[in-house]
Amino acid sequence: MIDEFYTFIGMAGCGKTTLAGYLNKKFNITFVDTDRLIEMSEGMALEDIKKKNGYMYIRKIEEEIIMSLGNSQKIISTGGSAVYSDKAMNYLSSISKIIFINTSLEMIKERIGFNPERGLASPSGESIDNIFMERLPLYNKWSDIEINGNQAISAVAEELLNKL
Repeated sequence: MIDEFYTFIGMAGCGKTTLAGYLNKKFNITFVDTDRLIEMSEGMALEDIKKKNGYMYIRKIEEEIIMSLGNSQKIISTGGSAVYSDKAMNYLSSISKIIFINTSLEMIKERIGFNPERGLASPSGESIDNIFMERLPLYNKWSDIEINGNQAISAVAEELLNKL
């Protein structure tokens, strides 16, 4: 059972928020999604924030939000770019186990539909392939536990629970 605090990391479309929501429904485990917190604090969608202020602004706001999180939620679902902030990731490592939902590039593309308007905190025009390849070493660096995100959400949850 989930008895510690956990942070989910991985690419957009890997299933971080879906898994957190699944665990919330199944076990009544509290969670927070940093992308939603960014949108709430800014009063607009991530893509609109990126268009107005640039991708580095999203990364800065996410770091600030992560640093302000306490331990009121069992699960933190981060934005895909959280791993760029050593400060934020060191903090998350100090309060939680980091779970990398490792999902193939092909599956990511299928899930997000090659949507360039997804609000990815990366330079405009950057390909999903390049973003994936740039972030993969960071996800591996920060993860305590890796799970296969290519499965149905119930199988992802079962694999996670088996590894805890």
